[in-house]
Amino acid sequence: GPPSIPIFTNFQWLRKSPLQIESLLRSFIAKYGPLITLPIGNHPVVFIADRSIAHIALLQNGAIFAHRPPALPLSKVISSNQHSISSASYGPLWRLLRRNLSSQILHPSRIRSYGQARKWVLDILLNRLHSQSQFGNPIFVIENFQYAMFCLLVLMCFGDKLEESQIREVENVERALLLSFQRFKILNFWPKFTKILLRKRWEAFLQIRKNQEKVLIRLIEARKKINKNRENRARCEEKEEEFVVSYVDTLLDLQLPNEDNRKLTNEEIVTLCSEFLNGGTDTTSTTLQWIMANLVKIPEIQNKLLAEMKGVRR
Repeated sequence: GPPSIPIFTNFQWLRKSPLQIESLLRSFIAKYGPLITLPIGNHPVVFIADRSIAHIALLQNGAIFAHRPPALPLSKVISSNQHSISSASYGPLWRLLRRNLSSQILHPSRIRSYGQARKWVLDILLNRLHSQSQFGNPIFVIENFQYAMFCLLVLMCFGDKLEESQIREVENVERALLLSFQRFKILNFWPKFTKILLRKRWEAFLQIRKNQEKVLIRLIEARKKINKNRENRARCEEKEEEFVVSYVDTLLDLQLPNEDNRKLTNEEIVTLCSEFLNGGTDTTSTTLQWIMANLVKIPEIQNKLLAEMKGVRR
């Protein structure tokens, strides 16, 4: 990689946005080759731009690279000290959290149980598109896709059809946290000093996290209450209303290996819920936007889709 000056270069890289880093990486790769090391923050970061090298590193030597380094200060706060699937080190905790998500929520039988939820979200999407089209103004499709997907994920996460104001509240705290990284990432550099020199910025970051916890813990506690009432009805042999297992339900009784089999704290459940919501919203809505763009761009796809729809209706 390029030459660097200790401390100064680390600080300079922290100030750059992901788009700036990507642009510079392209020029470095052309000059230095497909393996680049940059001193970003407290640890060197290695970028691989060749599929054969990536195959050797991640598949042939996967066990060497399976572990994650200690979390940076900001990530440590957001991930509840690496208690999430995307941040936990490879081991019993990571396997437990990953298995819980894949078997309890993403399993095909569980996905089928969310059929009514998908219908509810589809109605929301169609109603929004219809109401916006009545005034003759341009429709920002991606915003509607993002909102619809977020509604579905909130229901899958917390098990209830929330009011729009509640959904917007969850969306706002999640978006605020995501957008704060660029502003606060300088805090990852020499945290012992930044906690003194940039105390107000640290306080602002921690307040964003507290706002997130306040909103999500309220929903988690509401779900706990619903589950408790459901157990009481079961003891009294009362007829149970339609109940759909949510992601929060699966997290409440998990016992953490290597931590005396304790249960997750509310703050750790907030972290896992946030990971679930953020991981599924933008990726899915972007895929839908890409599909719609190609439907408009390539008429042949429209014809195939129409023929398939007619075949289903028969």
